[in-house]
Amino acid sequence: MQRVLTALILIPIVVLVVFKAPFWLYALVLAALAMLCTQEYLRMVEAHGLQPQRVLTYLAVLAVLGDYYLSIALRGQRPSGVTGWQMTRDPFFQYTVLLVVVSLAPLILLACAMHIEDLRQALPSAAASYMAVPYIGITLGFLLFARGLIADGAFAVFFLMLVVWTGDIFAYYVGRAIGKHKLAPRISPGKSWEGAGASIIGSMIVGTLLLVYNTPVAQALTNWKLLGHASALSGIAQPKPNAVWLAVLASACINVAAQIGDLVESMMKRGAGLKDSGALLPGHGGALDRVDALLLACPVLWYYCSFGLIHF
Repeated sequence: MQRVLTALILIPIVVLVVFKAPFWLYALVLAALAMLCTQEYLRMVEAHGLQPQRVLTYLAVLAVLGDYYLSIALRGQRPSGVTGWQMTRDPFFQYTVLLVVVSLAPLILLACAMHIEDLRQALPSAAASYMAVPYIGITLGFLLFARGLIADGAFAVFFLMLVVWTGDIFAYYVGRAIGKHKLAPRISPGKSWEGAGASIIGSMIVGTLLLVYNTPVAQALTNWKLLGHASALSGIAQPKPNAVWLAVLASACINVAAQIGDLVESMMKRGAGLKDSGALLPGHGGALDRVDALLLACPVLWYYCSFGLIHF
């Protein structure tokens, strides 16, 4: 019951943030979520007997998200005759800044690990601290890209969540009903191959329907005042049709990435001897427990969209 009540409270809030929040507020919510996830991730690192560099890790994750946000915000600005300003709006320059942050972060963490008394822990502690940057910062940054750079980006983000949520529901109920063959008994004893298969099928059904009927769905969301805002790159959306086979493939790939993301977090928790990453959400565990599947699914959605393979 506690799990259901928490979900009933959270889902409307998530929908409002995705569809109605101005982009700066949406980014701020994602940054707060990233900090919560980073805190819980570092707790797991400590439970492994390592000494993470907390402050530097938080700053590195925020720096990555900040670069994502600025790259979107600057692209939406009107062109200016100032050479320096024009350069900052160039996507190549923005990706270069991200590359600098991602490249320097491990070196800074490694240099600062010299203060650790037990030098045998210096390298693994620095490496574990840095892992938060790609695992949390970069992956959640794709949710900024999806909302800010895709026409009807809010629809794309909601599509991602529905595909992942549907997979979770199918896996849970089918796995409980007929699951007999363990998927990864050392990592997550409750998961079964039957549940995993049902998860893929459920995600493919919902995802394919949303993509094949994207035009009427987008029109309905627009009529409900949830869509209709221009994106930084594409302006007002003009939904394009999606090929059925690509809709099926994209939904399946998102689901597989989400299931791997769930297993990856379970692996870290089991190695740390923890049941949940935190206790923030009654009945659901911590923030990282709720978004672990999304973390690996976000890049899949973004690359399908950025290469023009699926449309919203």
